[in-house]
Amino acid sequence: MASGDNLARLFKAFKENNQVEFSKIAYDIIEEEKKKNHYLLADKLSRILFDDNYTLSINKSKNINNRQLPTDKETGFQLVEMKFSKVLLNDIILTPENKEKIEDIIIEFEKKEILQTYKLHPKTKILFCGPPGCGKTVTAESIANELQLPLLYTRFDSVISSYLGETSTNLRKVFDFAKEGEWVLFFDEFDSIGKSRSISSEHGELKRVVNSFLQLIDNFPRDTMIIAATNYETIIDKALWRRFDEIIYFDMPKKDNIEEFIKLKLRNYSHMGLNIDNHINNLVGLSFADIERICYEAVKKLVLNDLDTIDDLLFERIVLKEKDRKRVMGKSMD
Repeated sequence: MASGDNLARLFKAFKENNQVEFSKIAYDIIEEEKKKNHYLLADKLSRILFDDNYTLSINKSKNINNRQLPTDKETGFQLVEMKFSKVLLNDIILTPENKEKIEDIIIEFEKKEILQTYKLHPKTKILFCGPPGCGKTVTAESIANELQLPLLYTRFDSVISSYLGETSTNLRKVFDFAKEGEWVLFFDEFDSIGKSRSISSEHGELKRVVNSFLQLIDNFPRDTMIIAATNYETIIDKALWRRFDEIIYFDMPKKDNIEEFIKLKLRNYSHMGLNIDNHINNLVGLSFADIERICYEAVKKLVLNDLDTIDDLLFERIVLKEKDRKRVMGKSMD
């Protein structure tokens, strides 16, 4: 059961129609239940909180002063999700170069008032690019957590509308909402709205969307952080590239990254029987997301089969299954 203080805060936020505060407290309650090992309850509460099919009555309010999340005019779907990440920078594996860049971004933002006294500005418009599954989204979450700010996750499937002109309107709603508080505004799959205007196959509406985005990002406060992530950086409009203060490329993990990542993911579970060096070569070419899935499956086998340790044989079998899964996915995409 959630603590009395959290319940009181939750009821107060509901009564005041303050969706931002309501979501934050609800998220805290979910995390509280997880710590008590009440995973079924935590999962049920999470689905209720974040599933559009369980839209709360407070979403019906149109009073923007009470911090209601923006919605699409035609569908009523929320254009952003509010996330309160618990991921720390030390929980993810980054190259030394990328870690230094991320740390600089965090320090500059934390000390933005000092910079402003010298008429300087922190890096607040960041582009993450690189192959899928290599840590772009989780890094954005860790930045938000390190800065103790909510992550406004822009839902591109809701923002992009089939109605002429509505996509640009939806983008404007997102930016207008984000102007009113301190957040990390995150655009995942950024290429869906940032495609080059020179691509001949794109119709006029998407070209107008790029123009709208350029205007919105130019007029957005310079002390509020925007992070965009894409797996297809080569199709991003050139004018958009110039708007970003920092561009960070997330590559596929190298051998030393793989070893460090496995140790991180298995640190709370017995794996004395696992010699990670025996598997490194077989994991090269897989993304962090792929390797995380392998570790997760190994932990499940450990728990469900009441094993003493994750050993080489178990780990190898799971690696082979993951590679087979990748082959099936590759064929389905041909």
